[in-house]
Amino acid sequence: MNASGAFPTGRVDEDLVASAAAMVPRLKQRASAVDELARLPQDTIDDLNAAGLFEITTPRRYGGKQASLRTCLEVVAELGRGDASTAWVVALTNVGTWGVASFFDQGVVDEVFGGSKRVRVVGVLSPRKAVVKKLEGGFIIEEGVWGFNSGIYHANWDLLGIPIVDVNGKIIDQGVALVRASDVLTLDDWNVMGLRGTGSTSVSVSNLFIPNAYVASMSQAIEGRYASRHASPDSLYRIACVPMLSIILLFPALGIARNAIDTFMELLPHRGIQYTWHAKQSEAAVTHLQIGEASAKLDAARTIIEKHVDVLDANAASGQYMAYFDRAKVRRDVGLAEKLIWEGIDLLATASGGSLASLGNPFTRIWHDARVASLHGMVTPTTTFETFGRLACGQIADTQLI
Repeated sequence: MNASGAFPTGRVDEDLVASAAAMVPRLKQRASAVDELARLPQDTIDDLNAAGLFEITTPRRYGGKQASLRTCLEVVAELGRGDASTAWVVALTNVGTWGVASFFDQGVVDEVFGGSKRVRVVGVLSPRKAVVKKLEGGFIIEEGVWGFNSGIYHANWDLLGIPIVDVNGKIIDQGVALVRASDVLTLDDWNVMGLRGTGSTSVSVSNLFIPNAYVASMSQAIEGRYASRHASPDSLYRIACVPMLSIILLFPALGIARNAIDTFMELLPHRGIQYTWHAKQSEAAVTHLQIGEASAKLDAARTIIEKHVDVLDANAASGQYMAYFDRAKVRRDVGLAEKLIWEGIDLLATASGGSLASLGNPFTRIWHDARVASLHGMVTPTTTFETFGRLACGQIADTQLI
């Protein structure tokens, strides 16, 4: 730690990581409560608050940790060893908090972070429906619906993607509106097989006025034209936008991967292989091949993500916004890492045999969490590969999100 109390860019706050690791046994014990509630139990929220793990990206001048992106990776991956849903909510809350600190001017940031309450920001970039009108001084969302609002049950602010329109109703940009969570209606439709505790319900708002200062342009953010010039010495808030939004989704998956290996190896001594001569699965050559391949895939995914996280931290510290093609590479490799994680875990699931059909098998929960995590649109390999391939072939990208 330097004289200002800040960790140098890319360095890891080991105290935060240790706090996350200490929570793992308790998170495992709460698995059934998480699945029953379909959100995080209050005990888990209290533990996360006590450790400051919702505040990894909260600006230091408001009492936050303002740690490196690498610290966020290590913390979230540790939590993911205990419970994937907890890791997911912490990751998505911290990226939402980062978005407010980066995308909005000092007046808004002061209001959000300057009070006595702990700040937890979540968000959804893409609306299912958003009818917006431009009014003097701001916008009104006449009707809006957003899906997969992870962590909203535990948040006090929400970032909701909206079209930015002119007075004639013409869409001139895409933006995000910062709204109080109390103004958002939860539709309570999160009934899924994995990541149940993320509480990723759909939400809606109606006839909600948003002042101009509380709407940020996503096209400007994507190009690094953040309103957070008030925080210009703080490199955390200069990290490239879309790489940040996409790579943080892999942090929980890295924890799921570690939990998958650990759990498979813990269960292994108690299993044979039915309809063969193998009384002990651990003695079978096929098992050795499966473990070797799965562990290689999971380690490779971790190496890929660590490399990009360290580059993002260093690039932000340099004051130079990450180049367009390099940003596309991050999205490509996020897709590759997700593909490797899912393939590795699915291989271990296959090696688990018929016992995987039991909802009481701890590996079954890991398998379900890994599958649901892999379905997020920002990490889908076919999408990320095609986008990069288009650019490599001299075509324009099929998305603004690079």
